Amino acid sequence: MVDETDRRYAATLAKGLQVLRAFSQKDPSLGNREIARRTGLHSSTVSRLTYTLAKHGFLVQLQPSEAFRLGPAAIALGYTARESFSFLSLADPLMQALADDVSALVAVGVQDGDAVMLARVWRPVGRAAIWLQEGHRLPLDRSAAGRAIMALAPQGPDDSPQTNADRQALLTRGCVDSIGSWNEDVNACAVPFVPDQTGLPFAFLCGAMKSEMDATRLSEQVGPKLITKVNALKALLGLAH
Repeated sequence: MVDETDRRYAATLAKGLQVLRAFSQKDPSLGNREIARRTGLHSSTVSRLTYTLAKHGFLVQLQPSEAFRLGPAAIALGYTARESFSFLSLADPLMQALADDVSALVAVGVQDGDAVMLARVWRPVGRAAIWLQEGHRLPLDRSAAGRAIMALAPQGPDDSPQTNADRQALLTRGCVDSIGSWNEDVNACAVPFVPDQTGLPFAFLCGAMKSEMDATRLSEQVGPKLITKVNALKALLGLAH
């Protein structure tokens, strides 16, 4: 929870970041009115922020319209951030092989507030997979990836029964299963992953439509294969115990 009364807190910067976070992969562009609606900021504040962000290259104004899209500075920042996670290059061949093996989408997400943002996605070659893309945000408390990350945290008095059950699942099985808990038509499993000493929590997930991955297949086949791949990545990184 952000304490906006903290004297170290830069409220104007926070509002600018809200504007940037209003954009999603589905948006080719956004106007000030839509940005204001999504952020809850006053329209005059949004106008000043988008003007300033455009001046610094984080937004580009489309002509002759007044809509904006993310600019080169934002794109460069995103690529720099993703490439700073060096484990992703090692994960690529492992997770692509898994996606091909189980004919399903595999992804890795990182906690982003009350959501999990997908940092990289692997799809089976030549076969269809569910629609999730890089940058997609999943609910922290209902997605397999989010629940796996929550279960990784130390036990607290306010933990929900679901989090306690997921924590036990990690201890006994090594992964968390989601049977339609985020989307009633999608089943998924997830394994939490902490790549370095920063402690930033990630989770690898594998998911598909229920018709292609029922609870039995998820539990007996897909989950164990995902665990094996994550353990192989840990070994490559020297994280295996």
